[in-house]
Amino acid sequence: MIAAVIIVVLSVSALVLLVRLALGPTAFDRLIAAQGLFICAALFTAQIHAIDPRWIDAALAIVLIGAALLAAGLKAVLRQRFGAPLGVADGDAP
Repeated sequence: MIAAVIIVVLSVSALVLLVRLALGPTAFDRLIAAQGLFICAALFTAQIHAIDPRWIDAALAIVLIGAALLAAGLKAVLRQRFGAPLGVADGDAP
């Protein structure tokens, strides 16, 4: 019974986060919604872990991937580019 309630709550929160991901006014809102979806997926996988203990590795992997993608997304949004610069521009030399 409790497992069913948890799955319903996670499903509803995932739907709300999907709407926020699609309609978020800023890129930061979309990143937070994506991180929330990763957390929902990890919690759902942890719920499956109660039935089959092999799923805990998948939950941990989802959390790690979500954290790495959040860091990369924040870097991309803050700097407005995805890669590091290849060299120092002439005006930026010390």
